[in-house]
Amino acid sequence: MSQYRIELNQTKCQSYGKCLATAPAVFAWNEKRKVRLNDPQGAPDEAILKAAKSCPYRAIAVIDAASEAQIFPPPHKP
Repeated sequence: MSQYRIELNQTKCQSYGKCLATAPAVFAWNEKRKVRLNDPQGAPDEAILKAAKSCPYRAIAVIDAASEAQIFPPPHKP
């Protein structure tokens, strides 16, 4: 079981597809060619984090499932 929870912001998604190339079992396109989750357990945590970091628009957030702390992108500090 993954230690991460994945949140997607389809409004930010610009369909670059880097996440799909990095973790193709986890991410897929929806009918509007925006990122969607295919299988959140489809790749190791390291690949999921790498896929999130590959998104130029930061449309993928990675959350620690146990603590609910946002791993990526780093939360904004006031």
